[in-house]
Amino acid sequence: MKRFKLYLLVLLVSFSVQAGERASQPAVNAAQQADKTHTGTGARKANRLINSSSPYLLQHAYNPVDWYPWGEEAFAQARKQNKPIFLSIGYSTCHWCHVMARESFENEKIAALLNKYFICIKVDREERPDIDSVYMAATQLINGHGGWPMTVFLDHRLRPFHAATYYPPFTTDKGPGLEDILLKVHQLWTKQPELIEENAIQVTQQIRAYADDTRQQAALADDINEQALREIVSIYDDGFGGFSAAPKFPRPGIFSFLNGLSLQSSLRPQKQDNKKSAAQMMRTTLDAMADGGIFDHIGGGFHRYAVDDSWQVPHFEKMLYTQALMVIAYSDFYRVSPSQKYKQVVAQTLDFVLQDMRAAGGGFYSALDADSERTDKPGEHGEGAYYLWSEAELKKRLSADEFDFAREYFHVREQGNIYSDPRNEFENLNVLYVDEAFRGETLSPQQIEWLDSIRGKLEKIRHQRPMPHLDDKVITAWNGMMITALAKASRVFNNAQWQREAINSIKFIEENLYDSDSNKLLRHYRQKQADSEGVLADYVWLISGLLAVYRNDGDEQWLQRAVSLQKRQDELFLDKSSGAYFESTANDASLLFRFKSIYDDALPSANAIALSNLRMLSALAARPAQKKAWAAQAEQLVRSFAAAVNRYPSGAAMLLSVELKQKL
Repeated sequence: MKRFKLYLLVLLVSFSVQAGERASQPAVNAAQQADKTHTGTGARKANRLINSSSPYLLQHAYNPVDWYPWGEEAFAQARKQNKPIFLSIGYSTCHWCHVMARESFENEKIAALLNKYFICIKVDREERPDIDSVYMAATQLINGHGGWPMTVFLDHRLRPFHAATYYPPFTTDKGPGLEDILLKVHQLWTKQPELIEENAIQVTQQIRAYADDTRQQAALADDINEQALREIVSIYDDGFGGFSAAPKFPRPGIFSFLNGLSLQSSLRPQKQDNKKSAAQMMRTTLDAMADGGIFDHIGGGFHRYAVDDSWQVPHFEKMLYTQALMVIAYSDFYRVSPSQKYKQVVAQTLDFVLQDMRAAGGGFYSALDADSERTDKPGEHGEGAYYLWSEAELKKRLSADEFDFAREYFHVREQGNIYSDPRNEFENLNVLYVDEAFRGETLSPQQIEWLDSIRGKLEKIRHQRPMPHLDDKVITAWNGMMITALAKASRVFNNAQWQREAINSIKFIEENLYDSDSNKLLRHYRQKQADSEGVLADYVWLISGLLAVYRNDGDEQWLQRAVSLQKRQDELFLDKSSGAYFESTANDASLLFRFKSIYDDALPSANAIALSNLRMLSALAARPAQKKAWAAQAEQLVRSFAAAVNRYPSGAAMLLSVELKQKL
């Protein structure tokens, strides 16, 4: 990867990499949550973000920073005042976004520098994934990795010339802070504009080249699944499961591919080992996650990722998309290995979603924060405060027998059981995970009774604690994922209630996030406002949900709505020259480019889900001509991405999983 001349900011870039690595492990930092509750009645006045519907932007509405939302007003001021743009991207439940807000954006000295030398823009990455994608590509290119909060410096053409993740406010012996970054960028902007220009050109050229995975047509390699499996095996942790070192994230694309291999019934004898290997990796990984602290053993549901190798210490955010994708993974693997354990994980996860993330009318909220108010230090926030326990509290709240069992079953210790804690944030606190001695063991009737009682008591106690911040916007794509998950779980586990919940969510989206006049989806809804037009992910996941619901009940209205949305999706996003889909519309001239990607990240590739929908529509079509047309469109999409998939098969695991389903 080419390094740019702005690395002559050298010191700054090298430190931002270290900071970003720290930002990827939020659970080890003791910094408190940013103040999100200014009322405007104190000394500070509201800035322009006060009129936003975004919970994230509203968290910054009383910063002393003179923030602008993304838009022409900010761009015009940058040109008029000849200032670079300071772009900050994050989301409302992001732990490190809170840290940077408290340390820097609430700091009068830092705010004065930002206001004097920059035009400052805030973007909610969940509301505008199209903007986030562009500048995440720049951050990864310059920094070697990405993350949030994202800190990007732009010129007047909105081209990035420097990017990083979290910066502390002031320089230490470990490296420079944001104050020195701002002063250095200002100096370069005024004294060496040619360097800024050169770097902006180079960065933009590079990220534009990486934005399109359809640069050549090809066919998938004959042994593409074997190649993908070899790559997956090479990154697999055979001790604890998962497909990386710490921090460990769920990998829904890989999960889907391995489940697909595990379900194959027509493999030639020489390929049976691949099937066994796929099933073994899934079993080890799903068991470790279900037993680890990444799964909430009291309230149900999954935290976003684990900061350690063994899935024991989570980063405590709970995202709607994580719940949906994990329900899909466990439901699919239940078809391979029908364990009561997997059924219970699915049920507990959906119970959590329906209880804590369900909006009135049937939609689902976006996320619960990692941070919440500490009960031992009122007024202070800490990561995981809602979920963690001291041994003394458990001993006080449980019966003697329950406490003795809980101590052994959940590996509770007087000094706490969180061993990666360099800032002593989790001193004497325990995250609940299943001790090794109980994994794979059958509990006695008495132990089951104790465990049920423990969970009930601790859940009541937690509900008396201050709740983490709830991001109460409803995102179309993430609701589409949950609709798909509910419908799949309903079919696999024969639960009619989950099908009804899926239908309720469809109705919510149709009432609040669908413009019937234009036949367009909107991206997000909050407090009776629906803003921003939908991106590709919103369309493909809602279509996926509609098709999943239709498979369950055969009601033609769901299929008809899916077909209608598919046609609108083609009009808005289809690149007819390649057969693939752009991930955003062409309506925002401020975007440097539109992505066409097939590689998965935390979420599966939207183009892979589009392919799945095309395959399903072809299978369901009543007219031979329409069946043939959907199939031809699916084949063209595969050809458009095949060269990219052949280069890095496991990176496009979701596409490969879709193609595997054609063989079932």
